[in-house]
Amino acid sequence: MHAAAGLAAALAVALAAAHADTQQQQQQQQQPAPAQLMALAFPGWVAGKPHVQNLTLRRGAARPNWGAGTVRVLAEPKLVLRTGAGRVTLVAGMLPAGAGGKPDVSQLTPMALAAYQFERRGGNWVVAARQGIFAWRGFAGAARLRAVTLSSQRQGVAVEYGSCWQGYCGTWLALYELNQGSVRREPAVEMALSGVNLDSAADCARRLQAPGRPRIQDGAARGDDPSEAHDCYTIDSSWSIDAARAQPGDLVIRYRGMISRASAQAAAPAAIDQRQVLRYDSGKYRAVSGFNPVPPI
Repeated sequence: MHAAAGLAAALAVALAAAHADTQQQQQQQQQPAPAQLMALAFPGWVAGKPHVQNLTLRRGAARPNWGAGTVRVLAEPKLVLRTGAGRVTLVAGMLPAGAGGKPDVSQLTPMALAAYQFERRGGNWVVAARQGIFAWRGFAGAARLRAVTLSSQRQGVAVEYGSCWQGYCGTWLALYELNQGSVRREPAVEMALSGVNLDSAADCARRLQAPGRPRIQDGAARGDDPSEAHDCYTIDSSWSIDAARAQPGDLVIRYRGMISRASAQAAAPAAIDQRQVLRYDSGKYRAVSGFNPVPPI
């Protein structure tokens, strides 16, 4: 009888310990809400309400609409990445604040990207480190961020952004690797993803038409002398990373589109369907095959 009671007590203790371990694991695995982390990193920040923060920028950090010294900024969460058991990194985007708590941006104003590390202590999330600004990216204060798995053990942050100038449009990628929760300031790769100049010259729409379709007539087609010889192009791309191994996998980009060269304006546009491979080496992605056909803007 006493043996049965002792066994039952021991079993109850074991079950309680297992339950406690399970609760602890669930707490560690629970992803905090971005708004929760923002309020910790920026006291007084409330989701959906403009809240101007004061930020001190080092000398030499000035960008369009960004000054040096103490500046007023608007911040919002962009990404939360789990970097370990009970550890996460918040990536926030910041814009210079103007009158009335609204963003003060021009076409060339980049978004400031900053990182903050958090740990779970005693059931609460606390700020463990403030990395601050690690990059300036985007145009008109806009950039799109997403988490990227580089390998079975490494993570990255992809930043894509785009803009247009006088009929030339493009998009770009900057890829940043995480190292123990911090975001490396030097990108692993930065490159053009797309380029279009259909609106840059009157003859580009005609020159880039697919063969067999009715031709658009323009000044160049009627024999008018163009101001200068120029390429016409529309090129887009998609990319992926093979993250199945311990080391960051190859970055593979597939380009598609067409281009009409200045030297062959009367000919049909050349189709672009090609593949480029970049391989990771010592913190950088370097091309090992193919090339980027997107012309510089």
